[in-house]
Amino acid sequence: MEEFAELLRELKGRTNRSYAALAARSGVSASALHRYCSGASVPGDYEVLARFGKVCGAGGEELLELHRRWVLADAERKRAVSRAPVAVSAGRAGAGGSATEDVSRVETAGGLDVETGTESGSGPGAAAEPEPEPGPESGPGAEPAPGSESDPGPEPLRTAPDPAPEPGSAAPPSRRRPLLVVLALAVFAAAGVAAALLGRALTSSDGSGGSGRSSGDRPLLSSRCPVVVSMGQSDACVHELQSLLARAGGRLDVDGAFGPVTQMRVVVFQLRSGLTPDGSVDERTKRALYEDEGKPLDTWTPDRVTRRIREVFTEDPERAVGIADCASYLDPLYTLPNSNATRNWGVFQLYDGTLRKLGGTREQALDPDWNIRAAHRLWALTHDFSAWKACDRAYRAGSKGGSPGDKGDKGAKEAGKGS
Repeated sequence: MEEFAELLRELKGRTNRSYAALAARSGVSASALHRYCSGASVPGDYEVLARFGKVCGAGGEELLELHRRWVLADAERKRAVSRAPVAVSAGRAGAGGSATEDVSRVETAGGLDVETGTESGSGPGAAAEPEPEPGPESGPGAEPAPGSESDPGPEPLRTAPDPAPEPGSAAPPSRRRPLLVVLALAVFAAAGVAAALLGRALTSSDGSGGSGRSSGDRPLLSSRCPVVVSMGQSDACVHELQSLLARAGGRLDVDGAFGPVTQMRVVVFQLRSGLTPDGSVDERTKRALYEDEGKPLDTWTPDRVTRRIREVFTEDPERAVGIADCASYLDPLYTLPNSNATRNWGVFQLYDGTLRKLGGTREQALDPDWNIRAAHRLWALTHDFSAWKACDRAYRAGSKGGSPGDKGDKGAKEAGKGS
């Protein structure tokens, strides 16, 4: 956590700006930013850090390092919380709830303060998630749950010893029969494995692996690459991965460094290919990348996104464009993880919980037209941009002293996107 805070202080130090000025441009409160830089707390999602890094002029490698340190610091924070649940609950009981001050707080992408102990989502509408209602067996007087302290569970079965055979009676059935069955099954299983290995050896003797293509054409599936290619890796395997993502229509730098943008493209490819969208490239994802002949990562350009936003948000078009630029850089396939296994999706970074309320899916959220119209539905509820408080603050701060999208240097913004 100290290494994480040290990098934040280093980035801040190069700007000669106050916490208040940097916080306004990053869409986070000054007090929260000060806690992050001092090492007192860790944000629950990476988005606010990405904005802070870009405001400070961080390049792609620095953003990758910032993400790495955040992942480690956030993991340590979670371990610290899990190690002392009793102390936290006792403090709340003894101080009338004041122990919540000991739990680090984060300012989410939607601008809403949440306790990281509860790990709620960070997209628009995240704070409005209803608490689950108690089930029929959770109220007072309910039956104790099986396996709980109040219900030790059924007593273990006690088997009686086998009775001794009576004189002159037939001998009891042999107990060796089950053993023979097990041995027979084992022989069949071994034969099946041997046949599979032999088949693989025969099909791979010509280097095709049964696919008609040599292993040299699929380096990600060779022994030269790890079983799972993931965030933080930098080598030829990542370069191959990025080349495949680019072939699928993804816009990213092919530089061999697995950073946040590469992970975003992987997540979207997995989602659109019917795979688990976790951002880690396992064997199924590798094979899908090689076998896919379409362009699943094709999408609108930022210019087309901007035009559509202005068409839909006729009431305040420029502000809507500024909010979207802050949230996703006008990238329809932009997706960021939260610390509770949820994600924000698309142009206006719609949170998983918000999608459920709108009757939409993740796939629809990646459709820029659907995403923009859904965002306008949220706007119409209040006729303001309160669903994107952090980005709205950043937009208003930038409108006073230059657009937050400019960040003083367009080149710095482009460099900050990284891979």
